[in-house]
Amino acid sequence: LEALITYGSAAGMPNWGTSNALTKDQITVMAKFIQHTPPTPPEWGMAETRKTWKLLVKPEDRPTKQISTLNLQNLFSVTLRDDGKIALIDGDSKKIVKLIDTGYAVHISRISASGRYLLVIGRDAKIDMIDLWPKEPTKVAEIKVGIEARSVETSKFKGYEDKYTIAGSYWPPQFTIMDGETLEPKQIVSTRGMTVDTQQYHPEPRVAAIIASHEWPEFIVNVKET
Repeated sequence: LEALITYGSAAGMPNWGTSNALTKDQITVMAKFIQHTPPTPPEWGMAETRKTWKLLVKPEDRPTKQISTLNLQNLFSVTLRDDGKIALIDGDSKKIVKLIDTGYAVHISRISASGRYLLVIGRDAKIDMIDLWPKEPTKVAEIKVGIEARSVETSKFKGYEDKYTIAGSYWPPQFTIMDGETLEPKQIVSTRGMTVDTQQYHPEPRVAAIIASHEWPEFIVNVKET
């Protein structure tokens, strides 16, 4: 390990030692450290989730119709990854409408069935709900559904439009169902279980993409390791 860290490899490992990025003592410490068994990350249940939930603007205090002049059919949500923000860009004028603080490294932006709400989730599992109807886009709710996450989606089947929001976590391995207008957490479902091939227990199947069905009142949840 010390030799690999010092000299690097043809596969792309940097030469931390011969480039003088690390001293010999630092390399020894690193080689010892990476041989330690990593600790299990903490769990994140309903109590932890509810502590992070913030309803910034109640539904009854929001506009009953679109006040903004934005063309919502041509509005872009652009991830500013390392800045912890998104930029809303008017597709007609190509101008930045607003910068909005979000979780770290937003992984995906999803529009609700009605086209009114924009849901974004950072890799730190923080969800921000942005109302596009006010004079300027406004964050109306936020919540943290775990420690690491990738996906968020809203219900889209007829009669269920904007009723539910769902988010999937890498850690803990679970998905969270929330109220579609407030992000109030309703239920957490673990994805731990048996794999489909060898029928062996897997302790941390990550939730990847989540898609809302337009044909049925269902969410399709992609659980990676199972």
